[in-house]
Order: sequence, then structure tokens, then C-alpha cells
Amino acid sequence: MGLFPYDYRRNQEVIIQTIKNIVSEGKDFVFESGTGSGKTICVLASTLEYALENNKKIIYTTRTNAQQRQVIVELREIRAKNKDHEERIFGVGIQGRANMCILARRNPEFAKGSAEELSKLCANEKKKARTKKGKDKGCIFFRNFIEDKEKVDKIIDWTKSNLLTAEEFIENCEKKKVCPYEVNKVLIREATLVVAPYVYVFDPIIRNMLFDWLSVSENDMILIVDEAHNLSDYIRDLFSAQLSSYMLNSCVLEAEKFGDPSLLDGRITVSGFCKLLNEIIFGIRDTYVYGLLESSIIRKPVDKTDAFIPSHEFETEILSRLGVTSKTLHDIISDLIAYGEKIQEYRQKEDKLPRSYIHKIGCFFEFWVNLEMEQYAKLVVDSGGGKNPRIEAFCLDPSVGTGIIREFFSSIHMSGTLEPLEEYRDSIGLSMDTELVAYPSPFPVGNRRVFFVNDVTTKYEEVAKDKKMVSRMKHHITDICNSFPRNTIVFFPSYEVMYNFLDKGIRNDISRCLYVEEQGMLQSELMGIVSDFKESSSKKTDGAALFSVIGGRISEGLDFPAEELEIAVIVGIPYPKPTARQRGLQQYYDIKFRKGWEYTVVAPTARKILQSIGRLIRDENDRGVAVILDRRAPRFKRYLHDMKVSKNLLEDISSFIDR
Repeated sequence: MGLFPYDYRRNQEVIIQTIKNIVSEGKDFVFESGTGSGKTICVLASTLEYALENNKKIIYTTRTNAQQRQVIVELREIRAKNKDHEERIFGVGIQGRANMCILARRNPEFAKGSAEELSKLCANEKKKARTKKGKDKGCIFFRNFIEDKEKVDKIIDWTKSNLLTAEEFIENCEKKKVCPYEVNKVLIREATLVVAPYVYVFDPIIRNMLFDWLSVSENDMILIVDEAHNLSDYIRDLFSAQLSSYMLNSCVLEAEKFGDPSLLDGRITVSGFCKLLNEIIFGIRDTYVYGLLESSIIRKPVDKTDAFIPSHEFETEILSRLGVTSKTLHDIISDLIAYGEKIQEYRQKEDKLPRSYIHKIGCFFEFWVNLEMEQYAKLVVDSGGGKNPRIEAFCLDPSVGTGIIREFFSSIHMSGTLEPLEEYRDSIGLSMDTELVAYPSPFPVGNRRVFFVNDVTTKYEEVAKDKKMVSRMKHHITDICNSFPRNTIVFFPSYEVMYNFLDKGIRNDISRCLYVEEQGMLQSELMGIVSDFKESSSKKTDGAALFSVIGGRISEGLDFPAEELEIAVIVGIPYPKPTARQRGLQQYYDIKFRKGWEYTVVAPTARKILQSIGRLIRDENDRGVAVILDRRAPRFKRYLHDMKVSKNLLEDISSFIDR
């Protein structure tokens, strides 16, 4: 067919042909190609051609909703350049109910609902809309969907003609007062390409729902995983579970509001049971995180925030306090789930979000006591300034949630920063014959320089020993920001480190406009300062500086083309903190692959550095210089082949910019 709509750039023909070969053999492909190299269009053109010729469907997964837009934009280009196949080239974007349900978009309480809560809310509204009894006729948007077929058909035809992004589609449905979620279910059956967040494939319940809509077997689907470097951590979070003090306090309030039912034949109430759990969690925190001296005086080690706990510590303490057996504990769990379901039903009748914290506790316990410990670590975590400790079942092995990948006909996994590719393959459980390729940057080598300096480091032991270390690093940052009239981003390894520099007065030492990405900043606020920062490059000023963090929203999700960013400063090496969680990961990967340090420390650290530096060069016309302020930088030479030591940083930067 030849669906590729542009002139080929470096590597693109090779990528497309490789994908065609691999997909035709029904195999898996993992590849890295730099940001801006056109991965999306290469994967779309090659897989779409095979899908159309062989009656397959493509599931294109993204980490965030924002990344979906580019896929639909590229699909429009393919369709525009292939008029002979215009009707067959059709794709849709799908998002979660919180975005697609108009009731949730208009009600702040509903918008905070989980997928399960919104599903129950939706089912109830649909039931009322179908029965039409009483004053409340249910969701008007669903009612219009089932009653006004002509309007729905027009929306479907218009969507198919215009290849709408998810946002455009939802906005159009809202104007027409028709449920976008239900219309999308119809469109999905006709689409060759479905663009969806990770959750639609990797959450078992939501996945089954999507596959029912598609009405094809897994073996007739091709899976694409975009920004694949995020997948392992996403799966770990998805398959982990936690119980916090704040959640237990919410349970107490909920129990008291809805009658506080009894457990154990009246020996204890639900609220009393939750208060007991809270006491136990605080006690476990005090013992394992803070540490208890013989005199029972609590001693809290510096920077220790979590600790492993014995696999049965939590439930053993409950059994001991209540004087009951394991069977009785299982009965309590069942009672909590049943009570929670009744509360959900009651709230639903009141037209409220069917949420129950008691139900969540019951589900957590059911998960906790039946856990397979080989792939999990049980932790106690101190958070909320000591006010909100929690126990956590942390998923060590992302392959517990990626088995579905083997059911697809073929899968393509891509990212601009994915090396070492073997680590990704092993972590998510792909077969050893998976094709692994790292393509070189398609942009001129001379467009970028990467320097590091030997006189500073953020390594804790050296900073503690050398009292002038922080001031030398501060001097480097201020010199760079003040010496070059170019937009500059300074990436810190954490908010804690960034705030430390701000507390030491670095803001006053920088003579240009300085923007700061604050921790917990709303997305709208963040986009506001990013927009102002970008505009600084086009104004007749000296540009601006922006303080951000590695691994945050700016370093991994935003583009800064041309003069919008020309200098990136990496403050230190962003190694993961040596928490119990991190030690558990490293130990697990040591046992499973004999590569604990490489897979859990080096690989994620390299990816964070590369993501931050990747903000500089987005196309063949961009120029940029990166500076790593840490003498340990050469340990990542295999990922940054062009990195050089700088003896005179300002002179080296100036020489590159002038040239």
C-alpha cells in the first residue's frame, strides 16, 4: 500500500521495513529512536498497512491522554495522502469515564471517582433512563443516545469523516447532548485503530470490557506501546495496594455516619476495628521505620521513610489483639465488603458517587492475605510528615500484569529512551527472541554538545564531607544562567534538592527572569509558567531560566523547539533513593536476572538523564548544549557517546553557541 505520507528521513525506511517483517511473522519488537525521529508515523504506517490487508485491529496505548492527540493527527495525514483507502483508514481515541462521562465532567465529586465507582454510577443512570419511571429519568445523555438514532448516526458519520481526537469527539457529543462513551463503543467496532491509555489493556476488568466492544480475538490485534519506558513502573503501581491512616480515618467517619455495624457478634464495631488497625499501623511504623530502643524511646533515623515488614506481621497483630483465628479474620473481611456494598447502594440511591471506604478496606484485606509473596514486598511507609503512615503490598515484578501481551498477534514497544533494551524485555516478560534495536539519532551530531564537570557531585557522602560542594554547584548554575541570553532549564534530582538551593538564595543570584516548577502545582499553573518561559525566547530580552525536576512533567512530556530551549543543566546524577522499596527491587532483579544494579539503578537513572537532555533537540534544525554537574557522569558514557569533560565550562558553552 505504501501508506507513509511524508518524505523519508534517516532511519525511517529501515524502521518501517523492520516492523513490517516482524508483524508479518507475528513476533514482538522493542526499539529506541530519539525524540522527534518520527516513531509514531513509522509504526502507524507499517502496522496499519498490515492490519488493513489482513483484517487485524491495532490497539495503540499511551501513558497519558495528552499523547493520544499526536496519533490521530498522524492518522489524518495518512488518510489525506491515501485517498484510495480513505474509508478504510479509520481510528478512534478512547479515554476513561472521568473524561468521557459528561456527568462526571460537570460534577466535581463524580470526576474524582474511580473506574469502578463511575461504572456503577453509569449502570444505575442507564437503568433509570431505560425504565423512565418517576421524576428521575436517569442520564439525559444516555437517554438521547438510545432514543435519538438519527442524531447518533450523524455524530458517527461526522466523526468517521473528520477523524476526531478524543477531546474533539467528546466536545462534539457534549454539544449534541449525547453520551460520548456510548457512541465511542459503536465506533470502536468499526475502527481499525483504537488509541487508548495503558489501563484499557493492562487492567484486567477494563481490558475485558474493551475487547468485548472490539468483538475480535486477541490474536487478531496488534499492540503498540508508546513511551514504553513508563510501562514497568505503571504496572507496578497498578498491581500494588496500600492502606493508609487517612483512609482508616475516612472509614471511621463513614461507619459512624451509616450506623457503625458490629463485627464478631458485637464485640467490636466497624469504627472500633478501623481505629485498632490505625493503632497497629502506627506501631509497625514506629518499630520498623523509626526503630525502638530498649527504653522504648523512639529514635527516627535520618531520611528513612520505609521498611520491610514480615509477611504476616500485620494480620498476626490483628489476630493477637482481637483473640481470633485466621478463619474469623476472613469472616471479618467478608463482612466489611458486604457492609461497604450496602453503603455504595445507599449512596447511589441518593444520586451520589457510590463510594465506600469500608468496601475498599475489605478489598485491600482480601488482596493482602492472599498475596503471592514471590513477586511482592510488604512495606510500612512513613508519609504525611509522620501523620499518615501506611502499609503497602508493592509489586516487584511488572510481568504479573503483562502476560496479556503474549496473547496479541504481535506487539511493538517504542520510546526515545529505552536502553538497555534487554532490561525492558526481561522486566515485562517478553520472549528471548524479541527483536531489539536502538537506532541512532537522525539529527546532525554537531547540533548537540554534552559536557560534564569534575569538581562537583550530589553524592551524599561527598557533599557532607566537602562543605564548599553546594556553593561550587550553585556557582556553576548561576554562571550559566547569567552568562548566556538563551532559554535555560535547570533540572534538579528532586524537589528537596531544588528547594535547598532556593533556600540558600540562588534566586537572588540569577539576574534573569526565573520560573520555578513547584511541587504539587496544578497542570494549568504549570502550563502557564511553561508558556511564559517559552515566550521569553521570542521577546527582546535575555531569555529566561526555569527550575524543574528530573522525571517530572516538564522533563518527560513537553516539547521546546528551536530557541524555546537551548541550554539544559542536569544537577547531579538522579539515582533512586536507597529506600526499602528500591532495595527490594534490586534484590528481586538480582535473584531473577543477576542484574539488580543495572536494571533497577543504572537503567532508570540513564533514562531520566536522557529524557531531560532530549528536550533540547526535537528536529534537524534545533541546537542545544547540556551540562551535567556531577563527576560521576562518565558512568553513563554508553548512553551519551558524545559526552566530554569540560575544564572551562563557560568557555566551552560559549564556543559551541558562537559556532
